[in-house]
Amino acid sequence: MKTLVGITAVLFSVGSGLPARAQPDREDQRRDEHRERHDDRKEQREIRHDEHEQNRDAERQRHEAERQRHEVERDRHEIERERFHDNHPGPMYRAGMAPPPMRREVRPMAPSPRHVWIGGYWGWEGGRHVWIGGRWDLPPAQGQVWVEGRWVNEGGEWVFTPGYWSGAPAPVYAPPPPEPVYAPPAEVTVNMAPPPPRREVMAPSPGPGYFWIGGNWHWDGRQNVWMPGHWEARRAGWVWEPARWEGGPHHSRYRPGHWRHE
Repeated sequence: MKTLVGITAVLFSVGSGLPARAQPDREDQRRDEHRERHDDRKEQREIRHDEHEQNRDAERQRHEAERQRHEVERDRHEIERERFHDNHPGPMYRAGMAPPPMRREVRPMAPSPRHVWIGGYWGWEGGRHVWIGGRWDLPPAQGQVWVEGRWVNEGGEWVFTPGYWSGAPAPVYAPPPPEPVYAPPAEVTVNMAPPPPRREVMAPSPGPGYFWIGGNWHWDGRQNVWMPGHWEARRAGWVWEPARWEGGPHHSRYRPGHWRHE
């Protein structure tokens, strides 16, 4: 009888101790699962952070490559201009269409008081006008001044003579060109209509002597290119004629905006 009572007590104590030991095991399992989830989230955050940094680095590299490309393109045009002036004094570009309106440039701070601002201009490349941005440059010799290049209409053909430094031997033309006679730009026939005009927000006027020229679609010889509106300084004795599109049944006619004598 005593033996039976002892066995019953032992079994009872063993049975009652099992839940007590199982409870800590479940707690340990939950802590391990929580730690694993925390580590997974941390790893995912680190991966996203690394991807973001890689994208930022790629964007910076893209911008830097674009900036270097523009600088190389500008330097190439300047070398071409200087080589042309050295070997072929006279017009550099000839085109069958008028250049777009000049762009308004923001001048950065001059590197030194001796630097001179050389304004941007419209070049001609691949059958279309290409904008060459302005820059600061040092005169080749003291006392020299920069004479801007210009486009003129000569008998219906637009001719560009590049700028040069005066004080050194200036470009000599043989024979000297006649005084340019104004002629409106020729109409261009296009086999497609321009897109609808874009809605523009007019920037504040830079001063009382300026007027607003609205944006328009400009045909560059291959496609329609939107020319944004801009403020233009008034010219004494001249009137601005806006660009004009006229539609036909199978084609459209385009005349670029231009100045004309009053």
